[in-house]
Amino acid sequence: MRPQGYLQSLTFAVVLSSAPAASALADKLDLKAALSEIEQLSQQSPHKALDRLHAIQAGMDANTPYDVKQRLLREEIWLLEDAGQMEASYEVERQAYDLAIAHKDLATAARASLGEVHHLLGLNRPDDAQRLLDQILAKAPKDLPTLSSVAFARTQGDVLNAKARYDKALEFYLDALSKLEGDPLAGEPRATLRARIAQVYINNDHPQKAIETAKQGLAESGVALRTRGSLEFAEAIAHLKLGKKTEALSAYQKALATAERAGLVGLEAAIRGNISDVFLQQKDYPRAELEARKALEVSKKVKDQNLLLMAEANLGFALMGQGKLAAGQPYVDGVIQDMRDAGATADLEAMLDEKGRMLESAGKFADALAVVREQQDLQLSNSRAARDRAIAALQEKFEATQRAKQIALLKRENDLKDAEIGSRRAVQLASTFAAALTVIAGAIVFVLYRRAARSNAQLKLLNTQLEYNSTRDALTGLHNRRSFLEKMKGQAEAGKRNRRSTAQAHSSCYLLFDIDHFKSINDRWGHGIGDAVLVEVARRILSTVRDTDMVLRWGGEEFMVYAPDTDPTRLPKLAARILNAVGGSKVDTGSGPLAVTISAGAVSLPIGSNDCRDWEVAVRLADWALYQSKANGRNQASVVARIGSDAETVLAILEGRTAGELEPGTLQTEQVPGPASN
Repeated sequence: MRPQGYLQSLTFAVVLSSAPAASALADKLDLKAALSEIEQLSQQSPHKALDRLHAIQAGMDANTPYDVKQRLLREEIWLLEDAGQMEASYEVERQAYDLAIAHKDLATAARASLGEVHHLLGLNRPDDAQRLLDQILAKAPKDLPTLSSVAFARTQGDVLNAKARYDKALEFYLDALSKLEGDPLAGEPRATLRARIAQVYINNDHPQKAIETAKQGLAESGVALRTRGSLEFAEAIAHLKLGKKTEALSAYQKALATAERAGLVGLEAAIRGNISDVFLQQKDYPRAELEARKALEVSKKVKDQNLLLMAEANLGFALMGQGKLAAGQPYVDGVIQDMRDAGATADLEAMLDEKGRMLESAGKFADALAVVREQQDLQLSNSRAARDRAIAALQEKFEATQRAKQIALLKRENDLKDAEIGSRRAVQLASTFAAALTVIAGAIVFVLYRRAARSNAQLKLLNTQLEYNSTRDALTGLHNRRSFLEKMKGQAEAGKRNRRSTAQAHSSCYLLFDIDHFKSINDRWGHGIGDAVLVEVARRILSTVRDTDMVLRWGGEEFMVYAPDTDPTRLPKLAARILNAVGGSKVDTGSGPLAVTISAGAVSLPIGSNDCRDWEVAVRLADWALYQSKANGRNQASVVARIGSDAETVLAILEGRTAGELEPGTLQTEQVPGPASN
């Protein structure tokens, strides 16, 4: 993306005057004015700005200075990205690289090499992208200009984001953003970074922070249309995460209008694909099909493999949802095969799960069973990768502790500097008789202020990272109890502000799980194996739920799934799916396969005759149901199906706080068996 205002800061007249002979291009027009015109055009239509730029490039000759040629190529890359022509932008990056190498400009060559990294990301090859980026960094000069340094940090964040290393991606994005803070000409690159940061917050279930970040990006000056559309797009997804479907669809329409205005067919395809996905979640299959077909049409224009896969998957599921299996299944199977070939295991598991549910709904039970078995085999093959992630999580926990210590040191350093600044001010006031001394003291104060500002910026960055880590379980990477309590607190406050929406809220389901005989696993095999089991159980639970569901480590060997907007009649099926995902196949511990099962208790809101919507009551009742599952032999779930009385009264009797007895039929539970011995 173009850094707004940097074009005007270039002094092309000086560059041209240093050329051996006057360039024909310089004779025809004022380059600085022409590029300023292109920048203004890009705010309305990247395509018109590209036409103007190409007209300028057509007038170049052998005498056009290297700096001018490189500047024009960089501007062309930005415009091609804004227009969604990514393949063309990669080709121009290669031209910029060749030109830089010919002139022995290693810094520009290193930055141009990043185009190949983004090309690999576009092909869904993040591991190859990381290897190439490491090679480029090893050869790049150490003293890169600010914008190049920002580009490297942003690209590293993009690679980590593609690999689902969201915490590390956030760290690089924030580092890049800190390099641009306070620069009045850097509104556009700051907005671009905020769009990426908003996406990270979405991926980590912090939708409110994503909305705030997107709004900060939209408030920047000189935001390009593509960046504006991306920010509006992120805001829409965040609203959807919060369950605000009306606000989400409104934001989607704004983003779609921006994309269509600028001719950004790639962004349009992504937006339409997400709108189609919303209709799929609502089981509005005809409208999902309509949007998916539009998304497929525009995806073919940009030849973006990821967008094509999303559109084809949505179209296939929309058709299957309408009972048109023969028409829809080829789309779904084609996407599944592409994911197999690319090794995109997480997406492949989700696709297999959705396909299995579609086939089950259509009564194709044998086909659905075959899909489920493939999904289980895939989960088993990923167990070793899960252990590697556990080790990485432990390392991150250690690094978080080190950052906390660094924060404390920075605070003490700032206190000392504040005291020193105050002392210097006193010296200044007492030394007004000596002008030279005053100048020297002022210079020292200025330096101290700059150092304090840098320390404060670093402190802000570390605090942001520490805040992120405080909401995650270090071993499994799941949400922790604190993040769940904050979510419930936020929903309670939202309910107070809007009583009507709370009263009409959809059902929410709460499922508590406990690993059976986990103490025996630790005692017999050791805590290392126990940790591997915890990580694998967490991964298997995650693989069975929706993106909108929240999975957290409740404590020790206990896990919770919070599933908002869930039909309570589907709760037994959800519990059964998780029981089978965890216990359906043995866990590869590295020391041999180990049979692991779980017990569960589940309940949905509202509960009781008084229409209780208190989540704390629901969790207590789920905990009681979990105990019943364990008492009845484990490897099963107890689902509270109905309470015919006040929930608090029932709980008081169940927990033994009153001597009363339940009336027959007051409490009804449904037992869901786990898988047979594996």
